[in-house]
Amino acid sequence: MLKLGKGKKEEKQAANQQLIKKTNLTLIFNLINKYGSISRAELAHVTGLSPTTVSSLAEELIRHDIIFETGEGNTTTSGRKPIMLEVNPNGGYISSIEINEKGYVFSLYNLKCNLVIEKKIEITEYNKIGFLIIRTIEETLLELKIPEEKLFGICLGVPGLIDIVNNRITTSTIVPIDENNDFYEHIKNRFDGITIFLGNESWFSAYAEKEFGTDVNVNNLVFIDINTGVGAGIIVDGKIFTGSQGLAGEIGHMTIDMNGPLCKCGNRGCLETMISIPAIAESIISKTGYESSSKSSPYISITDDCTKSSSQIDFIQKAYYGNNSIAREVVDLAAKRLAFGITNIVNFINPEIVVIGGEITKLGEEFLEKIKYYMKDIQLKPNRGKVELKYSTLKGNTVTLGGAKYILDNILNPGILLHTYQ
Repeated sequence: MLKLGKGKKEEKQAANQQLIKKTNLTLIFNLINKYGSISRAELAHVTGLSPTTVSSLAEELIRHDIIFETGEGNTTTSGRKPIMLEVNPNGGYISSIEINEKGYVFSLYNLKCNLVIEKKIEITEYNKIGFLIIRTIEETLLELKIPEEKLFGICLGVPGLIDIVNNRITTSTIVPIDENNDFYEHIKNRFDGITIFLGNESWFSAYAEKEFGTDVNVNNLVFIDINTGVGAGIIVDGKIFTGSQGLAGEIGHMTIDMNGPLCKCGNRGCLETMISIPAIAESIISKTGYESSSKSSPYISITDDCTKSSSQIDFIQKAYYGNNSIAREVVDLAAKRLAFGITNIVNFINPEIVVIGGEITKLGEEFLEKIKYYMKDIQLKPNRGKVELKYSTLKGNTVTLGGAKYILDNILNPGILLHTYQ
């Protein structure tokens, strides 16, 4: 057995102590963040750490402005009142980015997950997206006079299949980024030592729904995002479920008709080819016989830019609520197909809530009620009336919000302060 020399042993012990300290710093920070306001004594009780250790860790975080003391708390005894600790909102920041078919949305959040600034950047050269994101982060920090050491994490939400092992986009039917695009590596190299997480955008929307969108403490939830594409984020036991390779939640590529239309993924009858916004709009246009720019019908009209889901959903909405019989027939069929897709998910995952988000929600409560109607008789009996189906009520960008909160709750390691400030 190889024996370590005295110097090596001391180095190993020092490294272990440093790791333990980082782990405990993370634990203390996350608990303060979770409870909002908590005393040192309560932290010692919850963690099992000694009061001396908790005080030392708290002082470390106070010294670097990550937390602060907020005054005396209440006590049930006649003893000394505890001093409460809270997270300092401006003690650190998280960059959260949604990459989409137009470019990307950059959002900066503080440690309370409050939005500080948001920028929408339109691009055409996706091969340069890594460098562009780096520039946006740098310019924003400079603009707001935020020191770079206060950037604690970067989250990247993408509409595509994610290789979570190698941090690559395997493929996307929405944005021209594939496994050959090394934008993640560029960002990682530039911000070395900072937590960076790459994931499917629907994962983060699902996490935002869990944290901010539901009225009860939900730990098992499915969020279905319907825009240009169709995706889903799955929360199991309070955590994002990615699957072994990051492919979980690809509801858009669930086949509901093996003889259906060919999908970009190579399969046939994918849900995305039938109930995405472009699919619904194109079906209405093809069945009516009108061109997309036609003005000859009072009900069928769409802007010349038929590639944008926002234009398409306005067209669908006007046709549907204008009582165009063909539009109503197409939308009704989309609701039925979506009902079958959701039922399949419910049977597999057994969530408490299924939330629908994206531009499709502009079709209103009538569309949602149609889905519920079709689901009523095809669900397993134990699920009937037990799984809530609702629209998302969150405002703003759920991808960036959920991404920031996910990093804050699960990835963030305040222990990097030991490296940054020493």
